[in-house]
Amino acid sequence: MKTSKKVIALMLALIMAASCISVMGYAVDKDDICPTIVIPGLFQSETKYYENGVATDLEAPFFIDSTTEIIGMALTEALVPIASLIVNQEDKEEAAANAIADILGEVLMGRVQLDENGDFVNDIRATKYNVSYAELSDYDREYIMDQLPLYYYIEQAGEENLYIFSYASLGNMIDTATELYEFIQSVKAQTGSDKVNIVPVSQGGSITTALIQIYADKGISLATDINRIVYVVPAADGSALIGDIYEYGLLDDSYELYNTMLPSLMGDDDITSYLVNIILRIFPNADLNNILDVAADKLIGDYMCYSTLLWGLCPSKNYPAAREKYLTGEATANIVAETDWHYNAQLNNYDLLLKAQAEGVLIFDIVDYNVNLYQIVDSWDQVNADGIIELTSTSFGAYSLGVDVKLPEGYTTPEDANNCTDPEHHDHSDPNGIVDACTGLFPETTFYFYGQNHEKTGSNDVIMKLASALLSDNNFTSVYSYPDQYPQFNGARNTKGLMKDLDNMRDYDTSDLPDELRIELEEAIIQADAMLADTVINDNETQAAKTRFYAIRSAIEEYENQDDTATEEPTVKENTAYLDFSYLLFDIIELLSDILYRFFGGLGFGEM
Repeated sequence: MKTSKKVIALMLALIMAASCISVMGYAVDKDDICPTIVIPGLFQSETKYYENGVATDLEAPFFIDSTTEIIGMALTEALVPIASLIVNQEDKEEAAANAIADILGEVLMGRVQLDENGDFVNDIRATKYNVSYAELSDYDREYIMDQLPLYYYIEQAGEENLYIFSYASLGNMIDTATELYEFIQSVKAQTGSDKVNIVPVSQGGSITTALIQIYADKGISLATDINRIVYVVPAADGSALIGDIYEYGLLDDSYELYNTMLPSLMGDDDITSYLVNIILRIFPNADLNNILDVAADKLIGDYMCYSTLLWGLCPSKNYPAAREKYLTGEATANIVAETDWHYNAQLNNYDLLLKAQAEGVLIFDIVDYNVNLYQIVDSWDQVNADGIIELTSTSFGAYSLGVDVKLPEGYTTPEDANNCTDPEHHDHSDPNGIVDACTGLFPETTFYFYGQNHEKTGSNDVIMKLASALLSDNNFTSVYSYPDQYPQFNGARNTKGLMKDLDNMRDYDTSDLPDELRIELEEAIIQADAMLADTVINDNETQAAKTRFYAIRSAIEEYENQDDTATEEPTVKENTAYLDFSYLLFDIIELLSDILYRFFGGLGFGEM
């Protein structure tokens, strides 16, 4: 009797395990897997600057000179006009503005300059991966996973089914999209597969807009080559940051300029950002704004306007005015031909995607939302975004009134804007009340992550798991497939660093630790693993697991170092005092920056 009970229990356990595996999306028949091509985002491809055919050690993306050379250039070209501006509190004939703009242009864009055809003047190359991830070097594999942690896809589909399309982000749009088309054919030939999946990430979304237009121009159905598209925070219709800068320039508001712009870009905990807030006041407000406007105008007009990939990041609504501003001369005639073509691709994109969907291409979209744009353009707080790209672009048109602005009470989706296939039975309600998902182009296959910052998307393990499941589980066809595990609306978290630290501590030799520390470490790891296994994000659980894990790690480090610490007590006290002073200094600088704005607004020191 006992034996039969054990057998029954074992069978039930196996059935439950199999059930869990299926629901988790891990019951994968690799024979049914389509190879996947990832199209990375801005500056995610390794790019190098070559001289005489040899790669230099200058760092991408701008391959800037050494600090010493830059300072020498600044002293030579800009010291006199800047000194004159400070002394006279007037930038006569915009001498300082132009000098600073020239230096910025030469420093940032000199080595990545493009010609009138949108091609690099210098030898700039992205590292190409013409074989699967399984066949790449350890260095290339590590680089790719650092940019795009796709471990979950590899676990489910295998290394041999992952391919990475790399490109130089400042280059030529049509050339890049054409190369992607050819890469798709190459992967099909290598694998013997009839179709591939593609994963456009961020800027990869604008390249995919161009790719889809290439298929249309060739008269080839996208379904001929593509099985699934899994967009991840795509710049499908560009980014408002680029569009606003191209059309209007940088922000002019004193509050953002002197208070929040630099901390938002550099980090709220960076003392340098608040110190620069104060230093900027050596310039009169009007001249400082003019320096920024002239610098942006020169960077775009002399350099950036020749990059058709960057023009691909200009939203269709901004393109006509930006084109009129920067692309009117004979020197840009070839550029205009290409950017007009991509603008047309943007206008056609919805129709072409719906056509592809009707022909059998499954289209999914992963969207971050409810984060303001970075505070460098006047519209930073006027749209819902993920810090970099506005919601209407990443979600293919979903409606929102703005960050933290709830839809009005009693709001219903306008009938002519409702893209849900069965509005009477489908519920796409945002539990946060911020977004009308029905107005997005693909309500049934779009997933939203509330409060997730664009640049940390790859650090959200749930997003990576979701994308992996969408690419490898043929039963995953809509937001209704696994709603308990992957709800349409989810939250934000940043766990990439935690997962690495957990792996390190798993290998830690705890044999010499007191039982109290050893047991606490084991339990903290169990708690963190449980949190990571839960794909319905709970911020309190995430923070609790992080806090507990890092607390015990610190306690272990303190225990391991206690003998050394005891012998070096005077030094430690000195260091502690220094650290305390540094925190105090940060508070003082931040407070001073805030006081200056409260009492003097956007006035420079001379104007005070």
